[in-house]
Amino acid sequence: MRKQGRETIAAVLLLFLLCCGMLLVFSHPGALWDSFRSGYTAARTASPALSDKLSAAVSGAEEAVDAAVSRCTGLITLYGGVQRLIGCEIVRDASRENDVVRLKNGKLNFLARDAAPGDPLANAALLNDFAGYAEGLDIPVLFVLAPQKISKFDDCRPAGAVEYGNENSDRFLTAIQTGRLDLREAFRDAAGGHDAYFFKTDHHWTPEGAFLAFQQIASRLEEAYGFPIDPQVTDRAQYRLTVYPRLFLGSQGKRVGPWYAGVDDFPLLLPQEESDGWSFEIPHKGVTRSGSFSEAFLFREMLETVDYYGGNPYVAYTGGDYPLSIARHQQDAGGRKILLIRQSFSCTLAPFLARACAQLDIIDPRYYEDSIREYVARTRPDLVLVVYAASDTCNDALFEPLSR
Repeated sequence: MRKQGRETIAAVLLLFLLCCGMLLVFSHPGALWDSFRSGYTAARTASPALSDKLSAAVSGAEEAVDAAVSRCTGLITLYGGVQRLIGCEIVRDASRENDVVRLKNGKLNFLARDAAPGDPLANAALLNDFAGYAEGLDIPVLFVLAPQKISKFDDCRPAGAVEYGNENSDRFLTAIQTGRLDLREAFRDAAGGHDAYFFKTDHHWTPEGAFLAFQQIASRLEEAYGFPIDPQVTDRAQYRLTVYPRLFLGSQGKRVGPWYAGVDDFPLLLPQEESDGWSFEIPHKGVTRSGSFSEAFLFREMLETVDYYGGNPYVAYTGGDYPLSIARHQQDAGGRKILLIRQSFSCTLAPFLARACAQLDIIDPRYYEDSIREYVARTRPDLVLVVYAASDTCNDALFEPLSR
């Protein structure tokens, strides 16, 4: 009887949520009708039979509902609540690349529908060719493989979830012919283990994870490339942690809402002692920030308001993804210079890396339209650091710009 009562309550709640969802879907009838017509017209053939018209109508209805979901965050929240209530561990999304999987550890990750093993060898060849170009200018290249959220050493995927990031990365690393640093073992062996350094509702590492990566990279810079790095810069005890509770709904959380897996606290990690003399330039915006470490790198407005669907506290460090940005420490004008080629994991990593050199030039190849090779030849950094995640080795958009 007790089990039957629980099932009845669950069914009533489910029916209530579905009714609320329907009300939200039809709360903007004009926009709903426009989306239906757009989908129907796109799917309708020139001389349709009845079955073709029915198929086009289904397509129109799907587009209308998808558009309604994107307009109404309340509907996303309800949808995620229903999925959690029925125990769904893989939540289908309108985008085939944005299905959300709830891992065995309770954290969320994106999952591409119909995922298949990738071929990273062409990208490895592009990196090798770029490294050969840079090394011809006497500039070494170090490739750093950041861990993805799904650990190589602990299969936390639920039944039916397929993902090949770590397997692709293993093949990629065997094919590259430049300096390399694989951070996956360091995260596995760190205090708390791999999972402790990633957000629950977002695929990125936390600031603590970025700092752990910085420690590993700084050690390699000292040992292999002779960079002089103050031990206090890499000492975790020299940093203070401020936690902003229930502030962050990450990229995966935004697809399924806070009722599906909750929200994240945001842990802000900053140096205990903040000297002046820092600058952070974003050329395409005409912005230069200067002063202390926080004044240069920290965009505090990202932390001031709780906005689960519209806000992104993750980019409180450095402010976002830019084609080019430049960090300088004016008190170390004669020191080493690094060019960091990055993706979004380096939003939190870059400020820490800036403490290991006098100047850190930062290029995101997804947005930088000029020649990266020409930039290397013109600016002559002491090292080119390429930092991509294990899920990126088959991402052509990150490697093809290296050939220009």
